[in-house]
Amino acid sequence: MLFNIMTLVAAALVVCVRSQILPSEAYNHSAVLKLGVIKLYWKFNDKYITFEVIAKTTGWVGIGFSEKGSMIASDIIVGWVKNGIVEITDRHGDLNGFPPLDSQQDIKILGGKQYGSWTMLKFSRQIASCEKDYDIELNRNTQRVIWAYGNKVPIGDDITPQDSHGTNRGVKSLIILTSLEKPYDLPKGPEYKTFDVLANNVKIPAAATYYNCRIHRFPEFTKKHHIVKVEPIISEGNEEYAHHIALHRCGDVLPNKTLLELDDNCYSSKIKFFETCGKIIEVYTIGGESEIFPDIAGISVGAPGDPIYVQLEIHYNNPDLRSDIVDNSGLRFTYTSTLRKFDIGTSYIGVVPFGSQTFIPPGSESFQSIGQCNPTCLGDKMTTSGFENITIFSVILHSHLAASKARLRHFRNGTELPPIASDEHFDFNYQRRRYSNATVKNTDQLVMECEYNTKDRLEVTEAGFGTMKEMCFAIVYYYPLINLSYCFSSVQRRLSWSYLGVDLGKVKRIDEENPDLEAFVLTGPDKQAGKTILEYMNELDWNTKNISQFQLNYNAMEHYELCYGSDRSKPTKTAFNLTKIANPYKESKRKCHQPDLDENESWST
Repeated sequence: MLFNIMTLVAAALVVCVRSQILPSEAYNHSAVLKLGVIKLYWKFNDKYITFEVIAKTTGWVGIGFSEKGSMIASDIIVGWVKNGIVEITDRHGDLNGFPPLDSQQDIKILGGKQYGSWTMLKFSRQIASCEKDYDIELNRNTQRVIWAYGNKVPIGDDITPQDSHGTNRGVKSLIILTSLEKPYDLPKGPEYKTFDVLANNVKIPAAATYYNCRIHRFPEFTKKHHIVKVEPIISEGNEEYAHHIALHRCGDVLPNKTLLELDDNCYSSKIKFFETCGKIIEVYTIGGESEIFPDIAGISVGAPGDPIYVQLEIHYNNPDLRSDIVDNSGLRFTYTSTLRKFDIGTSYIGVVPFGSQTFIPPGSESFQSIGQCNPTCLGDKMTTSGFENITIFSVILHSHLAASKARLRHFRNGTELPPIASDEHFDFNYQRRRYSNATVKNTDQLVMECEYNTKDRLEVTEAGFGTMKEMCFAIVYYYPLINLSYCFSSVQRRLSWSYLGVDLGKVKRIDEENPDLEAFVLTGPDKQAGKTILEYMNELDWNTKNISQFQLNYNAMEHYELCYGSDRSKPTKTAFNLTKIANPYKESKRKCHQPDLDENESWST
């Protein structure tokens, strides 16, 4: 009987192994393009990148790189294994749908095979664009990776329009060239332990956007430890609803222990203790993965002055207004008693997220929102914390659905340095960490920019926490720790409203807690009396010329900076004008490398 059971188990294992090809080597990067169907592996050096794609088909397999996720103007690679021979071709997308061959084949076939019902293809290419007409240079922007496969190999020597993929296709956003500064493993030697901070059976309301908050107590450490790794724990099936998770430090004295058992809207005024939860400790955004911190730094816990109580904030995105979702998502922390040299800090840099201050006209193809963090805030917080500079090691660029581009720029003495983080193809559903090693001095400026496309919108888009509203900020991770939670800036509403024709003497605020345009009502002139400022702005003639003029004047207006320390209820406010860029940074374009015929290692990564 035991022998029969073991035989059945062994047979099941053989079937399992044969059901999918394993990658031919270890890779630092991988992505599931479609669960159970197709997976992509890759690695790269400064010139070349190697891909390995494994798909559940015995036909042809294709992947491509596209700015907008369509086949048009995309860079495509298609291959197959026929009679044991591997063919991989360099192609491009055009208006006809079928991808023709490139006139120049810029890939190197490294392998391929069929095994059972699966096909593996392995190839290498240069990171640079070696054919100006069709190849796309790979970079650190979000890349739309398109994929498709057919059920049969070509009858002849090449695929034809008859070799259709049908519905076997898709697109996925990926950052192909993540920075080489990213650590992948914890150092060996120290002892590591973990603890979780999780939601507790939160029933997500039938609302498009909901922010749920819950107070937790950190473990009672007997001495100082460092958190060295953080990973998201997302309830199975809730991946598309948990848009971001943030952990904030709260006050050290909890007025009532029953608060540890309560869930509520984060921005409700019912739980006053929420107002003490200001300093950001950690953030996860949709599409994110585990974060291993640099060997030199960790988040301090257990020492005098370290967090005791924390607020777990989860932003739920529920566009279908479902009322049957229960969530237990959160964060897992790995910590050690082996201390590192520096403590880690986390701060927000960007644009004031209030609709009355920050708004975007409808019908704009590229409206820019700018938040500037000056030495009056960033430098002052460094100096008062006892440091002349900080090192930013990772950044999350955050915005919402209308954003098309986002970048965190870095200025020193009027000269722009390389951007700390930049994404020219921003995707709301794929907001991943970008790794850096940037030294920021106490005399430097950081400028957060977002560009928005509102061509499909008929009304003004306000800044705010809802998904259909907009935000523009960077979450920066750095060491050593300084006393800075937020550095936001914007234009005074009195200036932008006056430019748009609002008589400030005839405005009444009807809701003191609401920071949006709908909280302000016009009392005159007669034709406008009773309208909210939002209704008034929606009736303006937002043609291309007026949008352009508003953009120019808006950026020229006096801005103000809000600088928050650990207590977010007491910011300092400073007026300033946006810095005129004397020497903008220009990124050099990669050059196509011409390897010698005998340079075998040139295609190896």
